Amino acid sequence: MSDPLLLVKNLTVVFKTRFGEVPVIDDVSFSIAPGEILGIVGESGCGKTMTSLAIMRLMPEQGIVTSGSIMLSGEDLVSASEARMRCLRGNEISMVFQEPMTSLNPVFSVGEQIAEVLTAHQGLSKSEAREQAVELLESVKIPLPSLRVNDYPHQLSGGMRQRVMIAIALACKPKMLIADEPTTALD
Repeated sequence: MSDPLLLVKNLTVVFKTRFGEVPVIDDVSFSIAPGEILGIVGESGCGKTMTSLAIMRLMPEQGIVTSGSIMLSGEDLVSASEARMRCLRGNEISMVFQEPMTSLNPVFSVGEQIAEVLTAHQGLSKSEAREQAVELLESVKIPLPSLRVNDYPHQLSGGMRQRVMIAIALACKPKMLIADEPTTALD
């Protein structure tokens, strides 16, 4: 058995409120080996999304990891600097968020948003990134990708916006992909 790609051990997260600390994740542990798929199921509000956000270090400001560890390829994400996390997000670990309309920026075309990931993390030129954005849209089955690359999120159906989110998450070929209800609105 190979070393785990992701190891979450005894993770506990609380939200600091004016009434004190409210637990949102309590002692969660799991590991994922390279090539392995793990599904986490549970009722609404049980902490699935918050666990994903904790791994990505994208929790709301009031969310605090009070104990446990999150290791990605042996690197501790809980103690990693924000600069290091910016390098890891997209390149090593990526996430398909649950709500594409709130995750996509309405003032930029979907092609610009995909290209931004590629220029920031892969060092591609704008023209190379745009070309790759068209290929990514094609790979997630967006019809007429060379035209749709210029569309804004509001011009796409919910299912197509979700596919754009998947394309963005896959753009840099991360080792770990977290998908929070990735089939939301897909037809």
